[in-house]
Amino acid sequence: MPRPSQGGRGFSLSAKRRVFFALWPDAEAATVLASLAAAVAKARGGRATRPDQLHVTVAFVGAVAQEAMERVLVAGVRAAAAAAPFELVLDRLGGAARDGVAWVEASAPPPALTTLHEALAGALRGEGFPLEARAFRPHVTLARRCTRPADRREVARLSWVADRLALVVSTSAPEGSRYQTIAAWPLSRPRADPAQPA
Repeated sequence: MPRPSQGGRGFSLSAKRRVFFALWPDAEAATVLASLAAAVAKARGGRATRPDQLHVTVAFVGAVAQEAMERVLVAGVRAAAAAAPFELVLDRLGGAARDGVAWVEASAPPPALTTLHEALAGALRGEGFPLEARAFRPHVTLARRCTRPADRREVARLSWVADRLALVVSTSAPEGSRYQTIAAWPLSRPRADPAQPA
């Protein structure tokens, strides 16, 4: 199994950690997302997601014991090896008024992202990790604790080329959850040549 790249120095897993797989935006997209998050939080009376926490969740695993982490890593390696880089476009605001959450999502999720999600879900189930049954809806959470309903409208498209799958640990903190990448793999299947027939 290829060795994953590690994030953070001196990081050690405790008995259980809440983990998920994610796509991080590139620097340019992160800057645009941070500005959008600040504007949405102000308009909706919420708290903007910190710029370094903005991401797309591909699969949420949940609490994992230290001795089971190797199986999560195996699932990540397999899914990333089967997926190709792709352009991810986010262009529509949404939210859940009941939960006080606002987000930006893909009005037309790229097939490659759906394929990555399905490959990851299959690999995780194969390793004994059941996932949520609800439909996959790729988005970036922009604000929480909103006191006014989120807009549901189109926004100027923002995009980046997703080319790495990250395994992230979520740690609770007084100011909200903190995320740290503990492993990451390149999406290593070659991209299809648009000039060639499928």
